[in-house]
Amino acid sequence: MLIDLHAHPSPAKQDGRAIISLSIGDEDFLSSPLLKEGSTIPLSIGLHPWHVDEERTAQACPDLIPWLSLPQVVAVGEAGIDRLHGGQMELQLEVFEMQARLAAEMKKPLIVHCVKAFDEVIRLHKTRFPHEPWVIHAFRGKPEQARQLLREGFFLSFGEHFNDEALRLCPTDRLMMESDESTIGIDTLYARAAILRGIGAEELKEQVSKNIKSLIKYDQ
Repeated sequence: MLIDLHAHPSPAKQDGRAIISLSIGDEDFLSSPLLKEGSTIPLSIGLHPWHVDEERTAQACPDLIPWLSLPQVVAVGEAGIDRLHGGQMELQLEVFEMQARLAAEMKKPLIVHCVKAFDEVIRLHKTRFPHEPWVIHAFRGKPEQARQLLREGFFLSFGEHFNDEALRLCPTDRLMMESDESTIGIDTLYARAAILRGIGAEELKEQVSKNIKSLIKYDQ
């Protein structure tokens, strides 16, 4: 049962319950055992905004296409905009839109990394990709920001750090959970979130698993 939308590689998270995120900008990307033939661990692959530069921008699209075509790659990203740690904004926007286009063409959800750039992300979704499923990963925003994103059709994925009220108000069918880079286990995060939502942890897992299955195509 897939219950962890977004996790980074570690043996503890490769139990088939998590979608593992890889960036083609990582130095060890090509050597990842998760890319070997026969691997069945579900993946998301993209170019992280921290890795965007002029050289990678030119190569991002042709480099990504063969990896996104692998059967175990169920989502694109994480892709997005980061005003604090990313490259030049113009380049980040270019690469983000390119990955959004690939996600739409391949009919895969887009996992969005967004830091202090929600206006740009919302604008691009609204004007170019209004019907495509985009998930804001590791959402930490306040309730009003959550409401704005939900009105625009986004899914929200909550990790270790989140606003309690934002998590409570998120509709059941738009809610995701993730461990990201946290050392806290996904089961612990579910237990905390379930208490805030007034339901059992297993019920919440079933709901989120249903949401993930509604977005991805994965027959392993």
